[in-house]
Parts: sequence; structure tokens; C-alpha cells
Amino acid sequence: MKNYFQKYTGFLRNLRFVHFLYNYFHRKGLQHNQTIYTSYGIKKSIYSSISHQDFKDKKQAKPWLDEFPNEHDIINHPKFVAFPEEIGNQLLTWHINGYIIWKNFLDEETVDAINEEMKSLFLKGEIDFNYTNKKIFNSYKQSYTVRKVIKDKRLLNLFSFILDRDVFPFQTINFFQGSEQKAHSDSIHMSTFPQGNMLAAWFALEDIVPEQGPISYYKGSHQLQYFYNSDYNNTSNFFMVDGEANEKYETKLEQIIQAQNLQKEIFLPQKGDVLIWHANLIHGGEPQINKQRTRKSMVAHYYANDVIAYHEISERPAIFDTELVGEVDSDFYKGQQDLFDNPF
Repeated sequence: MKNYFQKYTGFLRNLRFVHFLYNYFHRKGLQHNQTIYTSYGIKKSIYSSISHQDFKDKKQAKPWLDEFPNEHDIINHPKFVAFPEEIGNQLLTWHINGYIIWKNFLDEETVDAINEEMKSLFLKGEIDFNYTNKKIFNSYKQSYTVRKVIKDKRLLNLFSFILDRDVFPFQTINFFQGSEQKAHSDSIHMSTFPQGNMLAAWFALEDIVPEQGPISYYKGSHQLQYFYNSDYNNTSNFFMVDGEANEKYETKLEQIIQAQNLQKEIFLPQKGDVLIWHANLIHGGEPQINKQRTRKSMVAHYYANDVIAYHEISERPAIFDTELVGEVDSDFYKGQQDLFDNPF
């Protein structure tokens, strides 16, 4: 039944009443919002729809590295000295570029272990593609190695430095081949209030060349204005959300890319490299020229603690996975995405 609903993209998926029921039956993963809603003055049920409209009159502060701090403040931060030199240098230009490349982050043994576990789990039917037939959500539930990687202290420390908040892994997506997904920003799919308190880490699980459909991004695009459902022809109403919202959003974003003359960059990593990007950085998947080849990779998304996490495009609160909290430091939450929590 779970796999059926996960693949289902029809009418019921768009009904707000169904969202409400789903949220209620997964209320354990929403309890954190009781306190957070109160702290931000949000007066609504934790099971109800939520969007940027609920924050229109509320003040918010950007993550500190988004505020263009001077180099002296970054270098003299007490946590800065712990980062490798190449990462420290990229932190100095984070506000300009919106991404960091951490070469050789994973050793070959770890990458091979992930690939072997994914292959075994897939053949056993313990994991499967979602309705896109390209993405495997939340393999961390079955894979010890994936759980270990997404909780790597090097990542958590870097992310908490960037956001000046503790962070927790929310979701993983594994790929055997390229996603070929059109250009988008995670900020409309995995949104936060205050804005910008989400980060992503994309892991290359093999060497990747152009014919495999590599990931691409637009340097500096995170500095563009955040995009909301009200910024394109979204026909959501009181009873249901727009089932074509994603396609409409991607079309509008492509127009903005052309109008701003943004320049695409292609990421051609070596096995074990990691690409880390800002919540608002525009990125996508290039066409996979050679369908016979794999493009093994994994992306993990992270939220900051004590912010409101939701999905602007479907106007749903983000449901956290509380079952694995014990595997993470007590200051961190973990997250999952299921029937309605698969935004892509």
C-alpha cells in the first residue's frame, strides 16, 4: 500500500483534506512544530497547509554567511580553524558562489560499500524508485553506510558553521542514473522560515563524465530573490493544490535564467567528491546521453534546528522521522519524506 501511494500522482495527491489526514496520521513527525509555531507567532494547526503567505508580515534574519560578513569575521570564527584549507577558502566566497566542492570527501571503501548496499537492497525489493522511476528516497532507513555518511561530523560542523545553527539530515535520494531534472532551486521544495536554512550535499558514487548526465548549477544564482507559489501561475485554492505546479514553476524559472543571462556550470566529479549547495542555488540534471551507463550518486538534504520547515510548492509542513533520533546527537532531528513528502 505504501509503495502504491508513493507512486501515485493523481487527484487525491492534490487534495488539502487528504494532506490534513496524512499529516494527522504522521503527527509524531510534526510535534516539533507545536513549540516552533508558537515561537514565530504562527496561529494554526500543525496539520494544516502552510506557505510563505503565513510569514508575510514577519521579520526574518538571513543565515550569517548570506549577510556578506567580512573576511576577518569568518577567519576569526572559533570553528573556522577546524576546516581543511581548501574548504576554508571556499567559505570565504560562499556568499558569492553559493556552493562548495569538497574533493575526496568519501574514501573508496565507503563509496563501494554504499553501492553494494544499494544494489543488494534494490534486488531484494527493500528499496525502490518513486514515481519518477529515477529516485530512491530515504535509503538511510535500510543502509547503515548511508546513515553513517549523512551524519558525518565534518558535514554537520560545516553546515552548522554556514547557518550558525545546528543542523540535522532530513532526507536522502539515491540515483543509479542521471535525474535529468530541469533547473530548480531546493528552496521551493524544501522551504524554511527564516529563509535559507536548508543545505544539500551531493555525493559522487563513481567518476562522472558528460555522457552520464552530470549535475549542473548556476554559480551565484542563490543571490536571486526567493521564489514563491505566488510568483508564477499557481492555481492552488482552499480545497486543493495545483497538480501542475512543478512544471509551471520550472517553466517560469527557465525564463528567469534566460532573462538574467545566468551561466550554467557542469560538475564532473571524481568518485568520492561532494558538491554542497545553498538552499536557493539553481541546479539540475543534464541529459544522459548514454543510457547504458550508470550515474551513481546520492544527495542528502539538511534543515537547521528551530526553524519552520515546509514545502512551499505543495504547501505542506515537513514531516520529520523521529524513529532514528537516537542515532543522531540529541541536538539533531532527522527527517523523512514519504507519500506527500516526496516533492520532486
